[in-house]
Amino acid sequence: MNPWKMLAITAMVLAGTPVIANENAKPSDKLTLYTTFGPFLSSAWSTGMTDDWQQQLRTAKPDALAFIGSDGEIRGAQFEQASRRYRSSYKPPLMNDMQLAQAIASSF
Repeated sequence: MNPWKMLAITAMVLAGTPVIANENAKPSDKLTLYTTFGPFLSSAWSTGMTDDWQQQLRTAKPDALAFIGSDGEIRGAQFEQASRRYRSSYKPPLMNDMQLAQAIASSF
């Protein structure tokens, strides 16, 4: 994840800690905190996860090209990791390994 995103998320969490930890905080204070920072944190988290997945696919491109060139004989570690993540993320698998390798090679 981008270090700036981590810093922003940490700052937002720490800014809200006194309100969350305060037993005497009014419900409206907590509600304001959750409605203000909740969407921001979930958005930052999902963006970070998307960037991570795309980065993994970019690093798998050389292995995907080797897989295509060898007609499925060579399975590099990065491509294998991307394939496993794809299989665990999408049920049922929409592409076989050759189609996934071609998608990675043409997109990244």
